[in-house]
Amino acid sequence: MQLLTLPKLAAQSGWPESRIRRMVARKQLAHIRVNGRLMLPETAIDDYVARNFVEANGTEAGQAVGA
Repeated sequence: MQLLTLPKLAAQSGWPESRIRRMVARKQLAHIRVNGRLMLPETAIDDYVARNFVEANGTEAGQAVGA
């Protein structure tokens, strides 16, 4: 697993650092502090989107249609 600093993840994802920091505070993104430095998996944004993605037919990702 590749860990990135917040500025590097923000640059890679195109999301503002403030949004990522807020999501970390709300425990919406996986993260760890190493010697006081915030580190996030490089897949943190993709993982968040996959968990919260809503399909066009109104079902959430991972749910069967009609369930």
